[in-house]
Amino acid sequence: MSAEIASPVMDPSVDNLTDKFEGLHTEDQQRTDEEYAQTQLTLRAIVTSKEAGVIIGKAGQNVADLRDRTGVRAGVSKVVPGVHDRVLTVTGHLTGISEAYGLVADGLLKGAPQVGMGGMAATPSTHRMCSCD
Repeated sequence: MSAEIASPVMDPSVDNLTDKFEGLHTEDQQRTDEEYAQTQLTLRAIVTSKEAGVIIGKAGQNVADLRDRTGVRAGVSKVVPGVHDRVLTVTGHLTGISEAYGLVADGLLKGAPQVGMGGMAATPSTHRMCSCD
């Protein structure tokens, strides 16, 4: 007994898949460093409520200073009852994000006199700047 295998029905509107994906970068079309630097990126990190307070600062001054210095959009999630961690979200160009994360990390480790991170010293063992384990 022989069985015939039906060929898949092709959508006539799709003549060539390559045409549909021509905007994507392939091995032949690598992005330049400048293109990567101009791409918008969002990074999130888990921080403790204490760290969030240091990052935000009195009346939001620290996070406002961070935005002004680096050109990123940055914020910390709202407090959720019973949850001790919050989410730091930073969106912007690669250079701004890397500078912002550097300032936040430095501020948390040193008490942030440069960015005015509230003067609350935190110990390095409590920091989780990345939720990657």
